[in-house]
Amino acid sequence: MQSLSFVGLLLIIMFIAKWLYNFTTPYDTFNEILIKKNAALATSVAGYIVSVAIIFCAVLMGPSNGLVNDLITVAGYSLAGMVMLLMSRVINDKLILHAFCNSAQLIEKQNTSTGVVQAASYIASALLIGASLHGEGGWASAIVFYGLGQITLVLFARIYDLLTSYNLMTELESGNSAVAATFSATLIALGMVLLHALVGEFESWHSSITLFVQDAVIGFVILPLARLFIDKVMFPSVCINKAVGEEHNMSVALVEGGVALSVAGVIVVVL
Repeated sequence: MQSLSFVGLLLIIMFIAKWLYNFTTPYDTFNEILIKKNAALATSVAGYIVSVAIIFCAVLMGPSNGLVNDLITVAGYSLAGMVMLLMSRVINDKLILHAFCNSAQLIEKQNTSTGVVQAASYIASALLIGASLHGEGGWASAIVFYGLGQITLVLFARIYDLLTSYNLMTELESGNSAVAATFSATLIALGMVLLHALVGEFESWHSSITLFVQDAVIGFVILPLARLFIDKVMFPSVCINKAVGEEHNMSVALVEGGVALSVAGVIVVVL
């Protein structure tokens, strides 16, 4: 009975998430997906819904106070998470994919690369939101670490762009799916690394923020090194920047993304 209650609540939350997404956009989401078969927008919406489910599950794993109270708490945090995710869309548009209008790319050009990165931004943000709500830090810690997480993602995107020989914004705007795949995987990987700082009980602002900054530095160092490892050790005869940026080689991009996610997973476990 308890399990069915939460499954039912999840379905209600997803229904609300779908309509909230549509309500906060200047275009008709349903018309774009169902009639125009807009895969770019569908990718973004899918990432948003998965992200809501990540927050839902994270809160569900937190301390229990009885079925009714748990249902109210999970519903409340999930709704708040939706709002934070929608704010992430604005941040993604203005600060991460800052060189072009995300809505124009999704609707007018149906640029799937933009949809993939937007979905990854949702998921990376959801990992941070869900982890901060999992313990007993409450709304304050969730909001603070959401803000810190968004700042970290923006800074990482700028550094990532500097470390590649190609222009990240130009490639994404042109629809380079290989660049979108590897950048998106790396964003999610960073979210996984930062999640480590927020898992567990909230002890103090100083210790939590210190650990968050430490994990951010680790992510900023280790993830680029993982990319260098692929370039020099796994594929020594291939230049990753050229393969992904110029040749749009999705095979290399998928391997690079897989390594980034794998390294992030190990960091979460061993730290």
